[in-house]
This record gives sequence, C-alpha cells and structure tokens, in this order.
Amino acid sequence: PVREGCDELFIVTGYASATFLRKHLRDIRSINPDVTINLIRGMKKLADHSGYLSVVNEFADSFNGYYYKGRPEVHSKTYSWIKDGVPFIGLSGSANYSQNAFLANLQQNQMGIDDPTEIRDYFF
Repeated sequence: PVREGCDELFIVTGYASATFLRKHLRDIRSINPDVTINLIRGMKKLADHSGYLSVVNEFADSFNGYYYKGRPEVHSKTYSWIKDGVPFIGLSGSANYSQNAFLANLQQNQMGIDDPTEIRDYFF
C-alpha cells in the first residue's frame, strides 16, 4: 500500500511485536518518510513494553501506540491503510501484527479485503 501512495496505517490487534513494528517502520519509511502507524494492542499481556518505548523514542513522529485496557479484551486483527486522509484498503483476518504472522512463514493466517472506513472507525 505504501508503494501505492498510502501514508497512514490503523491497526487493531490482539497481539503485536515491537521488533516487527520497528522493522516495518524502517522498511516503509524508506519508501515514504511521512508514513504514520497507529496501533491499538488489545490483549492485556504487556510484555515488550520497553521495546515499544524504544520505538516511540526512535519514531516519535511516525508512531502512535495504545494499550486497550477495557473489557472484554480485543483480539481483532484489522488493518486500514489511508491515502491522503481517505481510507484506501482494509484487511482483516487472523494475522497478529508480528514477524511470525507476516514474515517468518511460521504461521498460517488468513487475511481478506475488508472495508477500510469501518476498520479506521473501529480504531477510534
């Protein structure tokens, strides 16, 4: 999506990896330095918090991250890419925001095209 001009990503996921986030930010910022990732992590497990703080320090202008603390916990895996403020493409399925889901070929996941506006609105 970044190669197609998308400049913002909204993610609501149960689990996420700070290591993957850092790699993803580096990769997409090499294509477009103005890309922003907005992430809500919905499960209570707070492992990796220091990793997220490190990402915030390195990419303060490109990352907004939140922990959802409500009940019930959120186990969604939704992704909404935005282009110039307009929802462009949405994806949802079983892939958490992690290397295991997207890069390492260690998991089988299903992702399908979904409504990017609904996903962005779900973020808020």
